Amino acid sequence: MPPRSLTIDERLLRRMARDAAIYSLTRPSAIIMWVLLAAALVVSIVNLSGLIASGTEDGGFAAWMPPLIVALAIGAIVMSVSSTRHALRRAMPPQTLVWVSLEEDVLRVGSGDRRSVIAYDTFQGIRVGTDAVLLKVRDTSVATAIPRALLSDDDVTTLRSKIV
Repeated sequence: MPPRSLTIDERLLRRMARDAAIYSLTRPSAIIMWVLLAAALVVSIVNLSGLIASGTEDGGFAAWMPPLIVALAIGAIVMSVSSTRHALRRAMPPQTLVWVSLEEDVLRVGSGDRRSVIAYDTFQGIRVGTDAVLLKVRDTSVATAIPRALLSDDDVTTLRSKIV
């Protein structure tokens, strides 16, 4: 495929960061975290209800647990969005020309004066969002983001077939 390119703007960066944050917040390890946070919230509410119902205590420290758990969940979301936005901004600053080319054995990606040639077997998975295509790097928690607008549906199908 001949290289396709586009200029990154602030709105696209925000939308790509949203797709990347959704990806990071729905990975198996993150889902375990959400389940544990939900369980802790339920247990703390049941514990607090029992203490208050028995009249032995007004809640004390137990009263702070539900809001603390909710704050932790919100903090996880904010940190994820912030870190993905920062990483994307570092890789693709606003007003940077970004391009991609799918070749037989490699993916070529460029952002400004940086260029990468990446073998398809470097990736272990692909997630297609509304504004970003995320390629999970094998044996890491890192993903490479490519603007979705640079890849046609056929390109995505080709990527899926090459990333096993």
